[in-house]
Amino acid sequence: MMSRADDDTWTLEVPGIASTAGHPAPEWAMAKALEAVRRASTDIVRRWISGKPVTAVEQQVVLLVTRGDAQVYAWLEAAFAEDPKRR
Repeated sequence: MMSRADDDTWTLEVPGIASTAGHPAPEWAMAKALEAVRRASTDIVRRWISGKPVTAVEQQVVLLVTRGDAQVYAWLEAAFAEDPKRR
C-alpha cells in the first residue's frame, strides 16, 4: 500500500480506490491519500445513486468517509503499518 521509490519519494495506493505518488515524506503521502479517498468516495456515491454497481470495499470507503477524516486516517494508518512493502 505505501512504498518508497528510488528517488526517496513516497507512494500510497488503495487498490481499486485511490492512489497518490511522488510525495517527499510518508506524512505527505498520507495527507494526499486522505484527499484522494475523499474524492473517490464522492465518485462512488455518484455511481451508487445512479444505480451502477458498487463493491463492498467501495461501500466501506464511503462509510469511513462519512464517519470523518479520523476514521479514514486510522484505516490508512493501519494499512501503512501492515504493508510489507514499506521501508
